[in-house]
Amino acid sequence: MIELIKIKNLALVKENEIEFGSGFNVITGETGAGKTVIMKALALLLGERAGRNIIRNGEDKCEISAIFNLKNLSADLLDDFLKEAGFELDSGILVIRRVISKSSSRNFINDTPVTLAMLKHLGDRLIDIHGPYEHQSLLHPSHQLSILDAFGNLSGLKKRTEDWWWKYQSVEEELQELEKDLPSPIEAEHLRGIVKSIEDADLKSGEDREIAEKHKVLANSKEIIETISSAVKLLNDSDNGVSNILVEIRRALISLKKLEISELDNFLKECDNIMNAVRELAFDLDNFSSQTEIDESAFFEIENRLNVLQTLKRKYGSTIEDIEKTKSEALEKLDKLDNFEYLMNDLKKQKEDTFRKFETAAEELSEKRKKTADSLSKKITKTLQTLGFKNAKFFVEFKKSQPSGNGIDSIEFLFSANRGESVNPLREVASSGEISRVMLALKTVIADADSIPILVFDEIDVNIGGETAVVVGQKLKNLSKSHQLLCISHLPMVAACADRHYKVQKSVINERTVSQIELLDKCGRLEEIARMLGGGSAARNHAKKLLD
Repeated sequence: MIELIKIKNLALVKENEIEFGSGFNVITGETGAGKTVIMKALALLLGERAGRNIIRNGEDKCEISAIFNLKNLSADLLDDFLKEAGFELDSGILVIRRVISKSSSRNFINDTPVTLAMLKHLGDRLIDIHGPYEHQSLLHPSHQLSILDAFGNLSGLKKRTEDWWWKYQSVEEELQELEKDLPSPIEAEHLRGIVKSIEDADLKSGEDREIAEKHKVLANSKEIIETISSAVKLLNDSDNGVSNILVEIRRALISLKKLEISELDNFLKECDNIMNAVRELAFDLDNFSSQTEIDESAFFEIENRLNVLQTLKRKYGSTIEDIEKTKSEALEKLDKLDNFEYLMNDLKKQKEDTFRKFETAAEELSEKRKKTADSLSKKITKTLQTLGFKNAKFFVEFKKSQPSGNGIDSIEFLFSANRGESVNPLREVASSGEISRVMLALKTVIADADSIPILVFDEIDVNIGGETAVVVGQKLKNLSKSHQLLCISHLPMVAACADRHYKVQKSVINERTVSQIELLDKCGRLEEIARMLGGGSAARNHAKKLLD
């Protein structure tokens, strides 16, 4: 429900804050007092584009905001939509705000900037406005079909139809993919060439790294042998080698034994360790040098293998794993070619089976929709007659549609207000007063099936009075048990049925006209309904009776 609307510098409204309650909220006031400003504010919050002339004269910008309490709504009504948009509503509170200047418009949901399209999508799920600023989901044929299914409790059958449709679509996509991926004779020959060249190479995991290392050693074997031989000579040379120098150092240290220096043993031990390490290094280098041969035939063989691997890498992937993956993909495509006829026939059979099951479910759904439509039409026609349309006709027109997740039906709500007139699509009904009452009839009949929680009726009572006005008030009162209602009315009989009554009036402050709205108390409400009845003591007595 809408808890609060704030309006600043919109048309005649300088600044106003309106708290609404659940149930039936009515707004009254003299013609031209500014009642439609509230409707305009709501329309702007729901994504309507703003013109420059909406900003109050002398001001740079206007600002509109509304607080919505969504705690009591069905969990799936907005959750998926808001989560996809990145909003979490742990508190159940949603704040929509628009700041409109002469050059731009900024829009926010819970202080996060959003587009007008986002506001409109959100508004479609929250509010139906019936009147000059229409925001009427029930005028859209697609929503009419959803309403019909909800009214007839057809959600289970609708889901079964939709499931079979998407299974059929999935098989159809597989068929298209199979045909698209099927290689031509030239492509098939190319794929066989890929597989043969990779299989002939007899690749082994990690082989490329091992071959590259061997090639590096063989390519530099002469340099390696010469360098290591030189290093071994430097270590073991009898005159100036490291080993000989260490022997001389050890001999010199031993000569100091007679002095009984305490640290000498540690020095000798370290010297022995170094001498052992030098001997081990010389041995390892000599051993490595002996294993490194200048083998031209082995080098030629390694180089050829390396060329084979590098050629495959250039063509099919940077690693052996990538090359093997290329081979697997080629084999998979060739397998499809070899088994194409079998795969195609199998998918065609699946396609026929799933479409037949879809058709069975869709035809059953269509039959039940037609029975539901007959019941819905009768109830709405009867309700319309109580709302002043004595000769009203309401029908649900069915047309065969292209198969889809919705089944095989396309529907349109048709309406005629007067005897002798042909029925026309509801969206083509011109009179806002007529369409508001049609909407009231629809909403009354489908109240339990309708998920839109907030209904706004702008002057639903145009050109009606007497007993019809009383019925309209009663219908609105009953409807407010399942929806929050905001209703602009000129009829005292309607206003008297409301749970909360607001009055809009104009006044002049500092030589400027200002429109203001206030919640009426019991006495204020009595006076306002008396004014609507014409004023005077008789009107006041009548107003008291209406309220009682």
